[in-house]
Amino acid sequence: MSDVTETRHGPGGAPAARKVMGAVLVFSENPSEQVPRGFELAAACRIGRDTTAEIPINDTQASRLHASLTPSPGGVHVADLGSRNGTWVNGARLSSHGAFAPVGAMVRCGRSLLRIVDDVAPFEVRAPSGFESLVGGPAMGAVRELIRTIAPLPHSVLLLGETGTGKEVVAGALHAASGRRGELVSVNCGAMPAELVESELFGHARGAFSGSDRQRTGLFRAADRGTLLLDELGELPLAAQAKLLRAMEQHEVRPVGEDRPIPVDVRVIGATNVNLEQAVAKGAFRADLFHRIAVWQIPLPALRERIEDVPLLAKHFLADEPVTFSVEAMEKLMLCSWPGNVRELRNAVTTAAARARAARRSAIGVEQLPAIRPAAPAPRTTATDVETAALRARIETALALRDGNVSHVAKDLGCTRPWLYLTLKRLHIDAAAFRKGK
Repeated sequence: MSDVTETRHGPGGAPAARKVMGAVLVFSENPSEQVPRGFELAAACRIGRDTTAEIPINDTQASRLHASLTPSPGGVHVADLGSRNGTWVNGARLSSHGAFAPVGAMVRCGRSLLRIVDDVAPFEVRAPSGFESLVGGPAMGAVRELIRTIAPLPHSVLLLGETGTGKEVVAGALHAASGRRGELVSVNCGAMPAELVESELFGHARGAFSGSDRQRTGLFRAADRGTLLLDELGELPLAAQAKLLRAMEQHEVRPVGEDRPIPVDVRVIGATNVNLEQAVAKGAFRADLFHRIAVWQIPLPALRERIEDVPLLAKHFLADEPVTFSVEAMEKLMLCSWPGNVRELRNAVTTAAARARAARRSAIGVEQLPAIRPAAPAPRTTATDVETAALRARIETALALRDGNVSHVAKDLGCTRPWLYLTLKRLHIDAAAFRKGK
């Protein structure tokens, strides 16, 4: 990673490097290509398979110098460099004028996909090993670090995230790293009938109520010396919440129909896709239980917030399937909104793989993908936006060639020095930054 001298201090007072825009190679049909791989875009960069390209890609379908990326506020200007197969931004082929690609846009060159990011630094550092079940890049880094910190501790944990973000997978990683000798037991609180919640959690004696012809251990005792995951915790009835709180505080349960409590050693992990603090304010969730179970909180990012992980997840879901993805199919997957998050992506990959096998295809094409919802369209790029980005690219290229000499650049561009100075000010370009030794 290149040296960065400008720093800012975060909440803890530690210096934090300034963000540097970049492009991340997220997918390649070449299985030997290393992905994800980040490249800084501090200045104009060329993509291609030539060794002189600032963004080299091992792609036989890419031209030696395929396209250029020039940083601009909020994104980059993409220009095709006369490639034989064309350059694509968010699924649309570039015209001769190029196009502005905002942060988050996908750029396709040959059989490779790159994503424009506002901070490339996390992608330039190889993620530490461990927690292989948590598939993903830098966006999952904070989750992994929290698991490393929390797992050995006895405290309760609250997992927060939308439906399908992988809360059960995180709970499994927490339990596996905890060293607890018991089992991981999971239950969906929203699926338990309200009248049977107490019996499900704490068990019951034989004959405790009508139809109880046998004794039931209950989930707390099944998870003794282990971990109990209470999924959809916000759906737990208020009456059961009070009894859950008592069990957690006293480390004991009393089965329905029994007089004596039974000691248990259970770590409780709650998971929810609702805002429990708002539920507390509305009286739908007990404040004391919330504070008891939310000793640690782990927020899980939605898939749309880590779209660069889609290729890694898709490969993981294919497992031992004898098929791969075409670059066009992967591009379409990465341009979707995924409201169902990782679970929805897994279903789409499973369906596509089955269709490819049935069609005797070794690579999944767009035609094998199920119907999926595209992401909301980005704000429309106007002709003015494209012209401004192109002008910026021309000026910055000329400044780089002339070592920041404004007089020489004005002659090269065929404009007056006053006009060029006004344009530099309007585009917030610092000519001095292009001088050698700066």
